[in-house]
Amino acid sequence: MIPEFRTFSNSVENPIVSLLEKYRGSEFPNHDELILNSGGPVTDLSGYSFLPCLQSVRILFFEPLSETDLDNSSALQGDIKLGNNNLLTVLVQKYNLSGWDTVNEYQVETLEKAIKIAESLELPYQNIADYPILPGGFTGILGYDLNRWSVGINLDHNPQDGTLLGVLWRSDAWWIHDREADQLTIISVPNHPWLEEANSNGLSIMENNIFSPLESFSVPESESDASHARKVDTIKESIRQGHFYQLNYGRKWSGNMPSHPWHAFQRMMEGNPSPFASWLYVHDHGWSIASASPERLLKTNKGIVSTRPIKGTYPRGNSLEEDRNLQVEMVSSEKEIAEHLMLVDLKKHDLSKICEPGSVHWSDFRIEALSTVQHLVSGVSGKLISNIDFGKIISALFPGGSITGCPKIASIAAINEIEESPRGAWTGSIGHFHSNSGISEFNILIRTLESHSGPNQWHGRVQAGGGIVIGSNSSSEVEEARWKAAAITDSTWGFRTGFSTEELPKRDVEILPIPEIEGPINTLKLKSPHTRSNIGDIIRGDSDISFPTDVLLIDNLDSFTENIANSIVKLGFSVRIVDGRPKSHSDPNTKIKYWLENFTPKSIIIGPGPSRPEQSQITMEIAKLAVEGKIVTDGKHIPVLGLCLGHQALGLAVGWDLIESPKGAVHGVPSIIKHDNYGLYTKLDSPLILMRYNSLILIPKNEFMICDAWDNEENLVMGIRHPIFPVFGIQFHPESVGSPQGYELILSFLEQEPVLIDPISNNRQVRRP
Repeated sequence: MIPEFRTFSNSVENPIVSLLEKYRGSEFPNHDELILNSGGPVTDLSGYSFLPCLQSVRILFFEPLSETDLDNSSALQGDIKLGNNNLLTVLVQKYNLSGWDTVNEYQVETLEKAIKIAESLELPYQNIADYPILPGGFTGILGYDLNRWSVGINLDHNPQDGTLLGVLWRSDAWWIHDREADQLTIISVPNHPWLEEANSNGLSIMENNIFSPLESFSVPESESDASHARKVDTIKESIRQGHFYQLNYGRKWSGNMPSHPWHAFQRMMEGNPSPFASWLYVHDHGWSIASASPERLLKTNKGIVSTRPIKGTYPRGNSLEEDRNLQVEMVSSEKEIAEHLMLVDLKKHDLSKICEPGSVHWSDFRIEALSTVQHLVSGVSGKLISNIDFGKIISALFPGGSITGCPKIASIAAINEIEESPRGAWTGSIGHFHSNSGISEFNILIRTLESHSGPNQWHGRVQAGGGIVIGSNSSSEVEEARWKAAAITDSTWGFRTGFSTEELPKRDVEILPIPEIEGPINTLKLKSPHTRSNIGDIIRGDSDISFPTDVLLIDNLDSFTENIANSIVKLGFSVRIVDGRPKSHSDPNTKIKYWLENFTPKSIIIGPGPSRPEQSQITMEIAKLAVEGKIVTDGKHIPVLGLCLGHQALGLAVGWDLIESPKGAVHGVPSIIKHDNYGLYTKLDSPLILMRYNSLILIPKNEFMICDAWDNEENLVMGIRHPIFPVFGIQFHPESVGSPQGYELILSFLEQEPVLIDPISNNRQVRRP
C-alpha cells in the first residue's frame, strides 16, 4: 500500500500549532489532540514537527481492579517483589461523529502484548519516499506507571483502580513540518478528508497566538526542601548498603491553574523550546500533557535503534565565559560523570536485548545546553534483530533508565517506596510507531506539566528531580530539581520554583563538544560496532538445550548483564544467560546440576546485581561449589569468574567478611586498578583503568583465596583467585564503557583452561570454612 501526499511551502513561524488551531476552530480543544513539536534551533534532533489526525482508532490502557498486597518488605533494603499478577485492561475504540465506541476489551499480562493489539490494527503502508512518519501507525502516550507490565514487578503505591495509564491513536493522516526546508507535507491514506481539503483549497493558515508570561498567580504545593534533602540522604544510605547504584527521585509541585493548560504549553514553546516537546489532550477524560522534553527514549529507522540518555546537569551561566567554565566544572565532576556513564552502560544493556549481538555501541557524547540548564548527553545505538515487533522494542527500554536509576528493576521498586505515590505521565513517553515500516520515535516526559480538569478549573502537577548517586549533595539535589522545574512552573503558575528573587538566565540553545580535561575520563573512547565474522551467539533462558554454550552467565537482576554477554560474543564465544534470581523458587542444586549436564558450558560467569550475594541462592551455591572444586564437566573443573556480586559471593563462600567499603561506595567511576601480574593479569598492563560499581568490599579472613588486585592505594581488594582451581573474582566491570582494556581481561578469563579433577585428592585438598 502506498500513501498519498502533497507538499506546500510554509509562511508562518509554527505551522503545526497553527494547523491544530485551524482544525480546532476555537480557543480551547473540544476533541482529542496531539502534536509532536520540535523547537529551538534546527539540529540532528529537531528536524521535524508533526500533527496527526486522531479520528480513527483509539486504544486505552487502564489500571486494573486489584488489591495491593502490602507487607513489611522494603526495596530500599534490597527486597524486590518480582512478577506482576495483575492484568492490564485494554479497550479498543472506534471514532464516530459523536465520540468513541468501545469495540473490544482485553486483559493482558505484558506491555508487549498490549502493543501487539495496536500492531494488529496497523495499516501496512510502504515508505517509498523516505518520510519520517507514515499513516496507519499509532501515536500517543505511555504513562510511567505502565512500567509494571514492561519490567515485571509488583509495587505498593499504584494508581487508583480504573485510572487511565496511556492512550494510543491510529493516525490515518499526518502533517509534517520539515523545519530545515521549511516545508509542510500532508501524508495520508487515500481520500482522507485532510488531504482532500488541502488538494481543493490549498494551504491557508494564520500565525498562532503566543501568550505573554503570567503574573504570579499562586505558589503550588510541594514538599519542603528539608524533606527533599532527607530523602536524598535515605537514598544514599541504601546505595552505601549496595542495594542500587543510582536512583532518580522526583519532587512534585501541584495546584489549581489560572488558565487552560494549552496556554501553559504555548508559554513553554516561547520560553523553553525543546526538540521533543509535545501537547496531548484526551477530551472525554479531562487529561492533558504539556511537555518541553529535551530527551529521546528511542528512535528506530531502517533497522537501527538509537537512544539518547541525558544525565549530568549544571545551570547555564550569565555569560559565554561563565557558561564554558560551568561546562568544564560539570565534566570534571566525578559525581556528574558517574551519573552519566552508568546510564550509558544501562542503555547499552537495554538495547542489547533487542539488537544483533555485538552491534550495540556508544556513538556520541556531547553537551546540550538548553535555555536554563545544560546536560551531558550520549547516543547509544545498535542494529535491530530482524523482524522484531515494536512491542518487544519498547518493552526493552521503557521506562527510560535515565529517569529510574540503576539497576533498573531495583531502582523502580525503591522509587515507588520513597516517592509513596504513582508518577502518572511524568517520565513516561509520548511518540509514534509504525511497526510495518520499522519507524518509531518516543521522548521521555521530563520538563512536563500533567493536568486534569475539575469542576471549575484545571489542576496541574509538575515533577522534577535528579539521579542520586553516592557523591550527591542533598542541598545541591534540591537546587537541581528547582532548576529543572523552573521553566515549567513559570509557564503554569508564573512561579519559578523559588528563584523569584534571582532569575535564572535564559540562554540560546547550543550543542557543544565535551571539553578536554585531565584524568581517567580522557581514556574513554566511543566504540564502533563490532564487525568480526566469527561473532558468537546469545541464548536467553534454559529451556532450549540444542544450542552450544561456551559461557553460562548468571543474571542477578543487574542492568549490565547484556553488556557482559555482548563482550563475550564479540570475542567469538557463545553465551547463555540464565536467571540467578528467578521469579519462582527452585532448588539451587537441582538447577545448577541441570545446567551443567545439559549445557556442558566451558566456563561460568556469576554476574553482578543489586544488594548482597545472599539474595541469590543460586549465586551462593555456585560460589560454594566453585571453591570446593565441584563445578565439573567431563571430569574437569571449568573456569568460574565472579563479577562484582559474584566476586563477593566467592569471598563469602570461603568465610571472608563482606562490609560497607571503609573508603565509601564507588559507582560509575573509571578507577586505577593494580594487580600482581598473575592469573587473569599475566598479559595485561599494570595499572589498569577499569570501571567500578561497588558499595561493599571483601575482608580476607584466611588463605583459601589469593588477593591479586587492589585499588590505587592498595587498601581494598579488587581481585581474587583460587590457589588450585580456575576460579577468579573481580570487583570491577570490564564490560563497561569506562574500562578501556576490559575486553582483554574478559578474553584472558575465556582462555583459561579447565583443571583435571582427581576426586580422591580433591576431597583432601578442599576445606570448607
